[in-house]
Amino acid sequence: MDNTVGKPIRAMSEDEARRLFQASTDKPHEGRIYDWYLGGNSNYAVDRDFADAQIRLLPDIPWAARQNRGYLARAVQYMINEGVRQFIDIGSGLPTQGNVHQLAERFAPGECHVIYADHDPVASAHAYLLLEQSGQLERNVPINGDFLRYEELWTAIRETGLIDLGRPVGLLLVALLHFVPDDAAADQAVRYFRELLPSGSCLAISHASTEHMSVDAKARLENVLKNYDAATSKARTRTRAQVRDFFGDWELADPPGLVWTPEWTMPGLEQESLVGEMDASRSQAIAGLARKP
Repeated sequence: MDNTVGKPIRAMSEDEARRLFQASTDKPHEGRIYDWYLGGNSNYAVDRDFADAQIRLLPDIPWAARQNRGYLARAVQYMINEGVRQFIDIGSGLPTQGNVHQLAERFAPGECHVIYADHDPVASAHAYLLLEQSGQLERNVPINGDFLRYEELWTAIRETGLIDLGRPVGLLLVALLHFVPDDAAADQAVRYFRELLPSGSCLAISHASTEHMSVDAKARLENVLKNYDAATSKARTRTRAQVRDFFGDWELADPPGLVWTPEWTMPGLEQESLVGEMDASRSQAIAGLARKP
Protein backbone atom coordinates (compact mmCIF):
# COMPACT_ATOMS: atom_id res chain seq x y z
CA MET A 1 0.00 0.00 0.00
CA ASP A 2 1.53 3.30 -1.09
CA ASN A 3 0.39 6.20 1.05
CA THR A 4 2.69 8.71 -0.63
CA VAL A 5 1.61 8.68 -4.29
CA GLY A 6 1.45 12.28 -5.50
CA LYS A 7 2.74 13.64 -2.19
CA PRO A 8 6.18 15.14 -1.62
CA ILE A 9 8.67 12.98 0.24
CA ARG A 10 10.04 15.00 3.16
CA ALA A 11 10.67 15.15 6.85
CA MET A 12 7.53 15.40 8.99
CA SER A 13 6.26 18.40 10.95
CA GLU A 14 4.91 18.28 14.50
CA ASP A 15 1.37 19.31 13.53
CA GLU A 16 1.19 16.71 10.78
CA ALA A 17 2.54 14.02 13.08
CA ARG A 18 -0.09 14.68 15.74
CA ARG A 19 -2.95 14.82 13.20
CA LEU A 20 -1.95 11.56 11.52
CA PHE A 21 -1.48 9.79 14.83
CA GLN A 22 -4.93 10.80 16.08
CA ALA A 23 -6.58 9.66 12.83
CA SER A 24 -4.95 6.22 12.81
CA THR A 25 -6.37 4.46 15.83
CA ASP A 26 -9.55 2.93 14.37
CA LYS A 27 -8.01 0.19 12.18
CA PRO A 28 -5.15 -2.30 12.52
CA HIS A 29 -1.72 -0.87 11.86
CA GLU A 30 1.22 -3.17 11.06
CA GLY A 31 3.66 -1.17 13.19
CA ARG A 32 1.45 -1.27 16.28
CA ILE A 33 0.70 -4.95 15.64
CA TYR A 34 4.44 -5.63 15.64
CA ASP A 35 4.76 -3.60 18.83
CA TRP A 36 2.17 -5.88 20.48
CA TYR A 37 4.08 -8.97 19.33
CA LEU A 38 7.15 -7.51 21.04
CA GLY A 39 5.29 -6.82 24.28
CA GLY A 40 5.17 -3.05 23.82
CA ASN A 41 2.44 -0.63 24.84
CA SER A 42 2.18 1.56 21.69
CA ASN A 43 -0.90 -0.21 20.38
CA TYR A 44 -4.70 -0.20 20.61
CA ALA A 45 -7.46 -2.77 20.95
CA VAL A 46 -7.95 -2.99 17.19
CA ASP A 47 -4.23 -3.84 16.78
CA ARG A 48 -4.27 -6.37 19.61
CA ASP A 49 -7.37 -8.09 18.24
CA PHE A 50 -5.76 -8.52 14.83
CA ALA A 51 -2.45 -9.64 16.35
CA ASP A 52 -4.08 -12.16 18.65
CA ALA A 53 -5.97 -13.68 15.71
CA GLN A 54 -2.64 -14.19 13.89
CA ILE A 55 -1.05 -15.68 17.00
CA ARG A 56 -3.87 -18.22 17.16
CA LEU A 57 -2.95 -19.24 13.61
CA LEU A 58 0.79 -19.20 14.24
CA PRO A 59 1.75 -19.19 17.94
CA ASP A 60 5.44 -18.63 17.17
CA ILE A 61 4.87 -15.06 15.94
CA PRO A 62 5.84 -13.19 19.15
CA TRP A 63 9.00 -15.27 19.51
CA ALA A 64 9.80 -14.69 15.82
CA ALA A 65 9.31 -10.93 16.25
CA ARG A 66 11.75 -10.90 19.15
CA GLN A 67 14.29 -12.78 17.05
CA ASN A 68 14.00 -10.21 14.26
CA ARG A 69 14.49 -7.39 16.77
CA GLY A 70 17.46 -9.19 18.27
CA TYR A 71 19.00 -9.50 14.81
CA LEU A 72 18.55 -5.74 14.31
CA ALA A 73 20.38 -5.04 17.58
CA ARG A 74 23.30 -7.29 16.65
CA ALA A 75 23.46 -5.84 13.13
CA VAL A 76 23.66 -2.27 14.46
CA GLN A 77 26.35 -3.24 16.94
CA TYR A 78 28.32 -5.01 14.20
CA MET A 79 28.16 -1.93 11.98
CA ILE A 80 29.28 0.34 14.81
CA ASN A 81 32.19 -2.01 15.50
CA GLU A 82 33.07 -1.61 11.80
CA GLY A 83 33.16 2.19 12.13
CA VAL A 84 29.66 3.09 10.88
CA ARG A 85 28.16 6.12 12.61
CA GLN A 86 25.27 7.05 10.29
CA PHE A 87 22.25 4.89 9.57
CA ILE A 88 19.31 4.86 7.17
CA ASP A 89 16.48 2.65 8.44
CA ILE A 90 13.97 2.18 5.60
CA GLY A 91 10.65 0.59 6.40
CA SER A 92 11.35 1.43 10.01
CA GLY A 93 7.70 1.04 10.96
CA LEU A 94 6.51 2.13 14.38
CA PRO A 95 9.36 2.95 16.77
CA THR A 96 9.00 0.21 19.36
CA GLN A 97 11.33 -1.86 21.52
CA GLY A 98 15.03 -1.37 20.68
CA ASN A 99 15.04 1.48 18.14
CA VAL A 100 18.11 2.05 15.96
CA HIS A 101 18.94 5.42 17.54
CA GLN A 102 18.69 3.87 21.01
CA LEU A 103 20.98 1.01 19.99
CA ALA A 104 23.42 3.43 18.39
CA GLU A 105 23.47 5.56 21.52
CA ARG A 106 24.21 2.50 23.63
CA PHE A 107 27.11 1.33 21.49
CA ALA A 108 28.53 4.74 20.41
CA PRO A 109 27.14 7.47 22.72
CA GLY A 110 26.71 10.86 21.08
CA GLU A 111 28.32 9.80 17.78
CA CYS A 112 25.53 8.58 15.50
CA HIS A 113 22.80 9.93 13.21
CA VAL A 114 19.73 7.97 12.11
CA ILE A 115 17.27 8.61 9.29
CA TYR A 116 13.99 6.74 9.78
CA ALA A 117 12.05 6.36 6.51
CA ASP A 118 8.66 4.72 6.08
CA HIS A 119 5.98 4.92 3.38
CA ASP A 120 3.30 4.91 6.07
CA PRO A 121 2.65 8.45 7.36
CA VAL A 122 1.32 7.02 10.62
CA ALA A 123 4.62 5.25 11.31
CA SER A 124 6.49 8.45 10.51
CA ALA A 125 4.18 10.36 12.85
CA HIS A 126 4.86 7.92 15.66
CA ALA A 127 8.59 8.26 14.98
CA TYR A 128 8.44 12.04 15.14
CA LEU A 129 6.54 12.08 18.42
CA LEU A 130 8.83 9.51 20.04
CA LEU A 131 11.96 11.42 19.00
CA GLU A 132 10.44 14.73 20.08
CA GLN A 133 9.49 13.42 23.51
CA SER A 134 12.99 12.04 24.08
CA GLY A 135 14.77 15.16 22.79
CA GLN A 136 16.38 13.21 19.95
CA LEU A 137 15.26 15.17 16.87
CA GLU A 138 18.58 16.96 16.41
CA ARG A 139 20.49 13.82 15.44
CA ASN A 140 17.63 11.60 14.22
CA VAL A 141 15.01 12.48 11.61
CA PRO A 142 11.84 10.67 10.42
CA ILE A 143 10.93 10.88 6.72
CA ASN A 144 7.59 9.91 5.20
CA GLY A 145 8.49 8.34 1.86
CA ASP A 146 8.09 5.18 -0.21
CA PHE A 147 11.10 2.90 -0.74
CA LEU A 148 9.93 2.34 -4.33
CA ARG A 149 10.12 6.08 -5.02
CA TYR A 150 13.80 5.73 -4.31
CA GLU A 151 15.10 8.76 -6.19
CA GLU A 152 12.79 11.13 -4.31
CA LEU A 153 13.45 9.33 -1.05
CA TRP A 154 17.20 9.64 -1.55
CA THR A 155 16.83 13.38 -2.22
CA ALA A 156 14.86 13.79 1.02
CA ILE A 157 17.49 11.81 2.92
CA ARG A 158 20.28 14.03 1.57
CA GLU A 159 18.30 17.18 2.38
CA THR A 160 18.28 16.33 6.08
CA GLY A 161 22.01 17.11 6.11
CA LEU A 162 22.66 14.14 8.40
CA ILE A 163 24.31 11.84 5.86
CA ASP A 164 27.95 12.37 4.83
CA LEU A 165 28.73 10.32 1.71
CA GLY A 166 32.41 10.59 2.46
CA ARG A 167 31.90 8.10 5.30
CA PRO A 168 30.30 4.63 5.48
CA VAL A 169 26.53 4.34 5.91
CA GLY A 170 24.54 1.56 7.51
CA LEU A 171 21.46 0.76 5.39
CA LEU A 172 18.83 -1.24 7.27
CA LEU A 173 16.10 -3.05 5.32
CA VAL A 174 14.84 -5.11 8.23
CA ALA A 175 11.48 -6.85 7.69
CA LEU A 176 10.84 -4.54 4.72
CA LEU A 177 11.31 -6.41 1.45
CA HIS A 178 8.67 -9.07 2.09
CA PHE A 179 6.21 -6.16 1.88
CA VAL A 180 7.46 -5.47 -1.68
CA PRO A 181 5.92 -8.38 -3.61
CA ASP A 182 7.22 -7.41 -7.07
CA ASP A 183 10.68 -8.94 -7.53
CA ALA A 184 11.86 -6.51 -10.21
CA ALA A 185 10.72 -3.43 -8.27
CA ALA A 186 12.36 -4.65 -5.06
CA ASP A 187 15.62 -5.49 -6.82
CA GLN A 188 15.76 -2.15 -8.62
CA ALA A 189 15.21 -0.15 -5.44
CA VAL A 190 17.82 -2.06 -3.44
CA ARG A 191 20.32 -1.78 -6.30
CA TYR A 192 19.78 1.99 -6.46
CA PHE A 193 20.80 2.43 -2.83
CA ARG A 194 23.69 -0.04 -3.10
CA GLU A 195 25.19 1.94 -5.97
CA LEU A 196 24.93 5.31 -4.20
CA LEU A 197 26.42 4.32 -0.85
CA PRO A 198 30.17 4.77 -0.33
CA SER A 199 32.77 2.04 0.11
CA GLY A 200 32.69 0.50 3.56
CA SER A 201 28.92 0.89 3.88
CA CYS A 202 26.88 -2.00 5.26
CA LEU A 203 23.52 -3.44 4.22
CA ALA A 204 21.38 -5.44 6.66
CA ILE A 205 18.34 -7.39 5.45
CA SER A 206 15.85 -9.68 7.16
CA HIS A 207 13.06 -11.28 5.15
CA ALA A 208 10.17 -13.69 5.71
CA SER A 209 10.87 -17.16 4.33
CA THR A 210 9.30 -20.60 4.42
CA GLU A 211 12.40 -22.39 3.13
CA HIS A 212 12.98 -25.71 4.93
CA MET A 213 9.86 -25.23 7.06
CA SER A 214 7.42 -28.04 7.67
CA VAL A 215 4.34 -28.20 5.43
CA ASP A 216 2.12 -27.23 8.36
CA ALA A 217 4.30 -24.24 9.34
CA LYS A 218 4.38 -23.01 5.73
CA ALA A 219 0.60 -23.18 5.47
CA ARG A 220 0.16 -21.31 8.75
CA LEU A 221 2.54 -18.52 7.74
CA GLU A 222 0.95 -18.15 4.31
CA ASN A 223 -2.47 -17.79 5.98
CA VAL A 224 -1.12 -15.04 8.23
CA LEU A 225 0.34 -13.22 5.23
CA LYS A 226 -3.03 -13.40 3.48
CA ASN A 227 -4.63 -11.75 6.49
CA TYR A 228 -2.05 -8.96 6.30
CA ASP A 229 -2.90 -8.56 2.60
CA ALA A 230 -6.50 -7.85 3.54
CA ALA A 231 -5.91 -5.65 6.58
CA THR A 232 -2.60 -3.80 6.22
CA SER A 233 0.03 -4.43 3.51
CA LYS A 234 0.60 -7.13 0.90
CA ALA A 235 3.35 -9.53 1.91
CA ARG A 236 5.19 -12.56 0.52
CA THR A 237 8.05 -14.91 1.32
CA ARG A 238 11.28 -15.43 -0.65
CA THR A 239 13.92 -18.15 -0.74
CA ARG A 240 17.44 -17.82 0.61
CA ALA A 241 18.81 -17.49 -2.94
CA GLN A 242 16.35 -14.70 -3.75
CA VAL A 243 17.30 -12.79 -0.60
CA ARG A 244 21.01 -13.27 -1.35
CA ASP A 245 20.49 -11.55 -4.71
CA PHE A 246 19.48 -8.32 -2.93
CA PHE A 247 23.07 -7.96 -1.69
CA GLY A 248 24.49 -7.96 -5.23
CA ASP A 249 28.29 -8.27 -5.20
CA TRP A 250 28.66 -6.97 -1.65
CA GLU A 251 30.55 -9.33 0.64
CA LEU A 252 28.41 -11.13 3.22
CA ALA A 253 29.69 -11.30 6.76
CA ASP A 254 30.39 -15.04 6.80
CA PRO A 255 30.14 -16.55 9.28
CA PRO A 256 27.27 -16.28 9.97
CA GLY A 257 26.25 -15.76 6.31
CA LEU A 258 22.57 -15.79 5.36
CA VAL A 259 20.77 -17.63 8.15
CA TRP A 260 17.63 -17.66 10.28
CA THR A 261 17.44 -14.51 12.42
CA PRO A 262 18.35 -16.17 15.76
CA GLU A 263 21.40 -17.71 14.08
CA TRP A 264 22.80 -14.35 12.94
CA THR A 265 25.39 -13.68 15.61
CA MET A 266 29.14 -13.81 16.09
CA PRO A 267 31.76 -13.36 18.82
CA GLY A 268 32.06 -9.83 20.14
CA LEU A 269 28.37 -9.01 19.83
CA GLU A 270 25.89 -8.91 22.66
CA GLN A 271 24.49 -12.41 22.70
CA GLU A 272 20.77 -11.69 22.47
CA SER A 273 20.11 -14.67 20.21
CA LEU A 274 17.92 -17.46 21.51
CA VAL A 275 19.39 -20.25 19.37
CA GLY A 276 18.48 -23.53 21.00
CA GLU A 277 15.29 -22.28 22.62
CA MET A 278 13.35 -23.37 19.53
CA ASP A 279 14.16 -24.61 16.05
CA ALA A 280 15.61 -21.57 14.28
CA SER A 281 13.31 -21.96 11.26
CA ARG A 282 10.40 -21.07 13.53
CA SER A 283 11.69 -17.49 13.41
CA GLN A 284 10.08 -17.38 9.94
CA ALA A 285 12.76 -15.00 8.63
CA ILE A 286 16.28 -15.18 7.26
CA ALA A 287 18.86 -12.45 7.70
CA GLY A 288 22.26 -11.36 6.48
CA LEU A 289 24.60 -8.39 6.48
CA ALA A 290 27.07 -7.37 3.77
CA ARG A 291 29.75 -4.71 3.38
CA LYS A 292 30.50 -2.74 0.22
CA PRO A 293 34.05 -3.31 -1.02
